[in-house]
Amino acid sequence: MLRRLVVFTLIVLTLIVAFPTRHYLAEGQSDGQARTHYAVTVYNAPDRSNPIIGVLIPQAKVILEARNADSTWVLGRSIDGMVRGWMESRYLDLDAGTTINMLPVGSEILFVDTLPTGDYSTIDLYNYPVLPTVTEHTRMIFESGRAQGRDLDSLSKIGDCISDNRHFLSPFGWGQYNLGIYAQLQPVIDHYGVSLTYDSQSAYNGLVTNAALDPIFANSLACEPGESPLRCEYRVHNSSVAIIMFGAQDLLFTSPDDFDRNLRQIVHETIQAGIIPILSTFPGNLDLWTRAIRYNQIVVQIALDYDIPLMNLWRALDPLPNHGLNTDGRHLSLPLTDSGDLTQPNLQKGYPLRNLITLQALDVVWRGTMN
Repeated sequence: MLRRLVVFTLIVLTLIVAFPTRHYLAEGQSDGQARTHYAVTVYNAPDRSNPIIGVLIPQAKVILEARNADSTWVLGRSIDGMVRGWMESRYLDLDAGTTINMLPVGSEILFVDTLPTGDYSTIDLYNYPVLPTVTEHTRMIFESGRAQGRDLDSLSKIGDCISDNRHFLSPFGWGQYNLGIYAQLQPVIDHYGVSLTYDSQSAYNGLVTNAALDPIFANSLACEPGESPLRCEYRVHNSSVAIIMFGAQDLLFTSPDDFDRNLRQIVHETIQAGIIPILSTFPGNLDLWTRAIRYNQIVVQIALDYDIPLMNLWRALDPLPNHGLNTDGRHLSLPLTDSGDLTQPNLQKGYPLRNLITLQALDVVWRGTMN
């Protein structure tokens, strides 16, 4: 009896953590099975005009859940659960005993890129604390990840060159740091250990939100055909938490609406994978200060909409000389000593302070969910 209760609870949690997407699951559905013939594009709804939310590699096994009214589209998921959405039925090779018409008709929308939000332009970045809080939704994401077999000792860095940098967290995995008065952070450093040094498949110079979702930008040496950099990173490192920071590059190349939509999809996929997203505001840009604030307001709004941990790095950096930025006005300022040195006056520089804030945020989430 107890075992049945545990299984039922895990199923419920898996459904709940999809918040805030809209779901409709056809009653009495009977799953079928198929394989992709070629790489198959997966959409959030049964129409090519809708957002692409994934790609299945050739010969991938698919569990079929539902179909549209005329059976031209099916709702399915990969065996590992990492890819789930609508795909055209003509591109699938059905297993013996499976027919499209045996599936119930469904109308679930996997990812809604126009979620109702407040007017983010009214958001005052100073009103949001530097460190996140842990809500019940965060705990549900953690339980979903544990049920999916996520590595509770592993984290991922998701973002552009500011995150793909030897100065960001890596010194703590290498043992090259000085905690100073922050010795209480030693347990969280011990917990994540070597994963603090990982080279992420979804953090590199120039990466923008759209590219993180596009298989064409994936590392062919590490990623599977049709796998986006984001999904590749989560598969390779099997992480349980992700530090996500975009904006510094996006404000140069991505419209606010596209940035909003792309970042929402990144957060959505992270939650679906059972990985806790710690969403971070990003450093400003001295040449585009007003625009940077606008994009950071979008980041805050997304964190509020999805009820996920928010790390307000922008607020932490703002009082620093040059707002924590280097002389180019775009990148974080380099440490006086080492980026793992968390003592004054080194914390007046961007990279050391980001490391401190990130470790503190990880500590909050770790103790609030995993510990």
